[in-house]
Amino acid sequence: MGSGKHLKHDTMKYGTENFIKQILFVFDNENEMNAKEAELVTEEFILREDTYNICIGGNGGFGYINTCGLRSGFENRPEINAELNSRAINKIKVLRETDDKWNQNFKKSVSQGLINYFKTHQAHFSGKTHTEESKEKMRKPRNQGSKNSQFGTMWITNGKENKKIKKDDYIPDGWYGGRVTKN
Repeated sequence: MGSGKHLKHDTMKYGTENFIKQILFVFDNENEMNAKEAELVTEEFILREDTYNICIGGNGGFGYINTCGLRSGFENRPEINAELNSRAINKIKVLRETDDKWNQNFKKSVSQGLINYFKTHQAHFSGKTHTEESKEKMRKPRNQGSKNSQFGTMWITNGKENKKIKKDDYIPDGWYGGRVTKN
């Protein structure tokens, strides 16, 4: 069906039988194939919601991108990278909230990735210890009372807006102590 991460996930989730693969063109060589893919899989195409493509076509696929040290083809187009990242993050967020099996696999994958990383990379504090003096400083609370920049203030809300006032100030009509989270 294809090699994309999101496509693989969705074929596992919904079943391969719910997808249709249609071969549009057959080429004699890779150069012609890549030229046609570049023509079809454009910036506009990958930004559509109804496609699994995440990078422009014509570069020989993800393996080629990795071997040549290339990225998505948008290194100088941060707005495109931001849109792609936003789409990927939103898809992951939806999957984490709605698909328990995917979420468990995601957590295992992240955990295994960290384990593998630290097999070959040393943690920044590995092999070091804090002095007793440092430990004692960490135990002491900081910024308490008048040393705290928030000392003497409080949050108020009207149910829609939040604002901070001094505790001694009068709370306006329609407002009350606390704050509400904005959705």
